[in-house]
Amino acid sequence: MAKMINWNTAAFEAECGKIGMDRLEMAAHIIANNAKRILQSKIKGPPVTRPPKYGVPVWMERDPGALVATIRVVRKYGDPGRNVWIMAGNYKTWWAVQTEYGRGGWKGGAKSFIRPAMKAAPSAIKSVLESGHGETKGY
Repeated sequence: MAKMINWNTAAFEAECGKIGMDRLEMAAHIIANNAKRILQSKIKGPPVTRPPKYGVPVWMERDPGALVATIRVVRKYGDPGRNVWIMAGNYKTWWAVQTEYGRGGWKGGAKSFIRPAMKAAPSAIKSVLESGHGETKGY
């Protein structure tokens, strides 16, 4: 006769979820690092700088490489939605969407960086998700 064991799997499930989210965050860092590299390679010509002047709003400033510096991975720990985001831009570098898609008559057209980074990363991401380690250097 088989004996029934009352095993509470909640702790096991919680730990597996944490490990999975940690691996997902590592995979997101691979994409973010690739996106930075790709965007930096697409910046051509002399840097265009528009320093803030008296009366000019801060969001009208332009610093070379500012958008590259804003590419980041954001994870809200303890969030039941289990979100891991790769973000680009902020209030000073609001043109990330225009750069990615070339919208709004953006000068020079699209300079996609997130989509090519995602397209280039499947094997590295698979390695991280399956084993918990891989190409995560630099984060």
